[in-house]
Amino acid sequence: MPGDCLTSLLGIQGFRVVRLEWQRIGKEHSAVIVHLERSKGDYRCGECGQAAPGYDHHWQEVQHLTLWQHLSFLRFERYRVSCPTCGIRTEALDFVEVRGPQVTRQLAMLISELCKVMTNKAVSVFQALHRHTIKDIDKQAMAKVQAERPLDGLTVLGADEIAVGKGQTYWTMLSALEGPRGPELLYIVEGRKERNLKKFWNWFGQERAQLITHGVMDMWEAFRNSFTKHCPGIKIIYDKFHVIQYLLEALNDVRKAELSKALGRFKKTLSGKKFILLARRARVRGKAREALNDILAASPKLLKAHLLKESFGRLWDYTYKASMLKFWLAWKAQLKWSRLAPYHEFVRLVEDHFDGILAYCDKKVSLGYVERTNLTAKNVIRRAFGYGDKNYMKLKIVQACTPWMAQFRPWTVTHSSVT
Repeated sequence: MPGDCLTSLLGIQGFRVVRLEWQRIGKEHSAVIVHLERSKGDYRCGECGQAAPGYDHHWQEVQHLTLWQHLSFLRFERYRVSCPTCGIRTEALDFVEVRGPQVTRQLAMLISELCKVMTNKAVSVFQALHRHTIKDIDKQAMAKVQAERPLDGLTVLGADEIAVGKGQTYWTMLSALEGPRGPELLYIVEGRKERNLKKFWNWFGQERAQLITHGVMDMWEAFRNSFTKHCPGIKIIYDKFHVIQYLLEALNDVRKAELSKALGRFKKTLSGKKFILLARRARVRGKAREALNDILAASPKLLKAHLLKESFGRLWDYTYKASMLKFWLAWKAQLKWSRLAPYHEFVRLVEDHFDGILAYCDKKVSLGYVERTNLTAKNVIRRAFGYGDKNYMKLKIVQACTPWMAQFRPWTVTHSSVT
């Protein structure tokens, strides 16, 4: 019969459909009210989950998945139970939470999936729910995944900082670069000092920290101190992209020094060409390539600095430490008679941290994930200017930067088995 078919399609154990009611909601929406009746008389405590006798009941209505073009609501009797352990509590039901937004778990899971690919406002319009309700559902779902995420099999961690908002405000992103689930962002802490990272180590656990063999980071001393303190025997690897970033800053300092001395046509040639000069030559094309050639032809200093910048990246191509060291000495020797003061400062910086660069030969870690995570996090922050909730924004960044969390799979989490 129709009622039995609807009960099977709905897939809620212990309840059966007894009646459907259609009604208009405002000018834009219509809704189907699905009246449910209990088919079983057992109750469970919403606090501890143990069986308990019913105390009293009330009618409850929760929003469910859309039925064709109609919103759908489930209406049923919700009991309070007399639990011998917890006292009077609301009963536990498999399809709806004891507390929180008045939606079914299937709808909540669908909303959390839609929030991966849509704005909260768009999901709010699509599901006819307030945007704050959408945010609360999404935040609760992400917090649950973050609290229950597996942390087994991790041996390589990465640390990177990202600027948030105006001023010198930084967050530190802690990643797992190798593991059974691939690279993933684990945690975000506010600040980049050693004391700020204690929150991560408390969350990660002392026993897991003992298993970490390598740490990838920039040359920020607080990162190194924190990792070596909590992970005995760890080998520090300095991130290639951050090392090259220091070299690009040195090249830009050379450009500014040349620009300050330039006159007439030479000054016009150098003005406004910062990003053309800093970009990799292979990616500079068309008129930008012509402008780059004009700059290099006009300034022997910039030509030498540019060529040294282009060749420096080959340092990470070597497999053996002796070969890497040989290349570094040859590269450094080219600066012997030059007057590129920023490059000499860069050489001193690298030599002070060269052990962390040589360590890359022992462990060929995928360094691109750290940089990709930084860009993804910036995009999330750019979209999240209206969130007004730091914890929510952190969870959104963790989700976006963790492939297995960001995977969009709406139907696998919402479909109920038909009995």
